[in-house]
Amino acid sequence: MLYPDIRFTVSQIACNINKPCLYTKKIVLQMHSDGYLLYDEKKKYNREYFLSNTGRWFAVCVKLDYISFQSLCILSQTYCKVKQDPNSKASCYMLSKFRDAFDKSYDDEDRSCASAVYTSRNISRSIQMLIDRNLLYWANEDFARISPGVFDHLQKYDNDFVSLTSWQSKMFEKCRKEQFKVVMTSPEKKNLFSFIAQINRNERPTLTS
Repeated sequence: MLYPDIRFTVSQIACNINKPCLYTKKIVLQMHSDGYLLYDEKKKYNREYFLSNTGRWFAVCVKLDYISFQSLCILSQTYCKVKQDPNSKASCYMLSKFRDAFDKSYDDEDRSCASAVYTSRNISRSIQMLIDRNLLYWANEDFARISPGVFDHLQKYDNDFVSLTSWQSKMFEKCRKEQFKVVMTSPEKKNLFSFIAQINRNERPTLTS
């Protein structure tokens, strides 16, 4: 309802979803607390809520037939690679790059992949999800490509793909820092967002973000 850049008050949201205002307010406040919604800090009353980047990314997941966030990460990487030079034979994404950054099987002493948060099987499922929805296809082994027609369709989400790809790069660099390797053994680590949230908690005394 709020995607891409619509702003609504709690009462307007309640009216749109046909739910009581107090019920809606609890949901909105929880989404704000979780980082999906923002509001203008200058307005103390009758605040208008809008989507944060995180909220926008998950809205795109829904619009692309409920793909997972991890699938969206892979799709955004592929999209941005193709966008660089759509007519080039090299305009496809090497999926091993994503595995190198986020696959736990790559996490050993030699590679020191401190940001590995997914299993190989988990990543394979996300790739297959994109292929099943005809968002990606195999160019050859390890290389994924977006067809011209699908690429044209996806351009409506261009800003979100670009911002998500940039976010992934920043998070990968943050995760690679030596002091965060201990986080990798934590039982709290379940996915990329929970892992990043934990890193942000750990770094607050020394860094601001």
